[in-house]
Amino acid sequence: MNSTPHSSAPVDVVVTYDFLPQIGGAHTWLYEVYRRWDTAVQLYTAAYPQDPAVAARARKFDSEAHGALRIVRSAHVSETLSLLDPRCLRQFAHNVADLRRLRGPGHVRLHSLRAFPEGFTSYLYAKTSLRRSTLITYAHGEEIMIAKTSRQLGFMARRVYSASDLVIVNSENTRGLVLDISPDAKIVCIHPGVASKSFAIGREEASSYRQSWCWPPEAVVLCTVARMEARKNHAAVIRAVSALRREGCPVAYVCGGDGPERPALEALARSLGVESWVRFPGPMPERDKQLIFCASDIHIMPSIQVGAMIEGFGIVFLEAAAAGKPSICGRSGGQAEAVKDGVTGIVVDGASEAEVCASIRRLAADSDLRRAMGEAGLSWAAQHDWGHGARLVREQVASLAGNEAAGRTDRPAA
Repeated sequence: MNSTPHSSAPVDVVVTYDFLPQIGGAHTWLYEVYRRWDTAVQLYTAAYPQDPAVAARARKFDSEAHGALRIVRSAHVSETLSLLDPRCLRQFAHNVADLRRLRGPGHVRLHSLRAFPEGFTSYLYAKTSLRRSTLITYAHGEEIMIAKTSRQLGFMARRVYSASDLVIVNSENTRGLVLDISPDAKIVCIHPGVASKSFAIGREEASSYRQSWCWPPEAVVLCTVARMEARKNHAAVIRAVSALRREGCPVAYVCGGDGPERPALEALARSLGVESWVRFPGPMPERDKQLIFCASDIHIMPSIQVGAMIEGFGIVFLEAAAAGKPSICGRSGGQAEAVKDGVTGIVVDGASEAEVCASIRRLAADSDLRRAMGEAGLSWAAQHDWGHGARLVREQVASLAGNEAAGRTDRPAA
């Protein structure tokens, strides 16, 4: 971006308006990459919320060790994202001023969670600063689909992607979406990762956890651990469980997590008469999530597109692989890049109940196939360990510095 020379080492600042301890795949991606950074990284996020319980959890999280990360919670977040709204403009002005205080004496590298609002904040900083800056923007897929529905959001996304020195996408599908908006964007695809060793749970512990579901030993247990929203397509799995049990297939289903669809899903299980074969354990700590994967036989999340909402990649498929379990995923978005079709699982049309049923039936009937896919999944997960993904990001960012030193940086004006 700006080219005022300075001898100081660059300062890395991650910009995300929401952050852990709230669980989210994109935020976990940032956390796992930047806590492993070679030098200190300042993570700039929203100020502590007014809710005392939520604020207490955030303060407790911040007090723990997070590797290279230094968390700064002072960003203003407006309820609206409109360049015509004075409150939103004041938010951008405040946050740009905050970034100037965090930048240090020289070159700053701003790593933004997504193009808007965080990336647009970084873009405004770069356009109004006299000091040299580098913009790295992450892209996940869903936000780009949303940008296509709004003239203002589309404007922000185009500006940010074109001005960015590097756009890191989570899948090749997301690469295509970015290029639709900004054909000149400089893009690299780096898949999110998984803490593969954390899923190495002993058979005895997994078996004990499985017994808590009170199903007979011959049950073939499906699991989904995800926010309960329409695009995750839990309903298709519940309907498949009902249909397959009528055929005599001994399937059961653990539906972990919470979300707006949960009441409707519980009602669907009751209406189909399979409430005793579907468990809703609700929100859970990370260890219980790992145990669900390890205690189940098949992981399934045949996501579909609902409006502008898509599955950009799907870290849960790597988590299931790390637990040695095959996955059934949908074909929309980038999720098919997280599952190797026929190797670590099966890719289906999530909108086709026949395909969802057929994939479950096939895996439920063939324990050898499940075992082979699970073993292949262990290798697949190891290739996506967070340490490997963090190293790829560091190498890409380091190459930007090399290009600048050689005078080869050629970003378009924005």
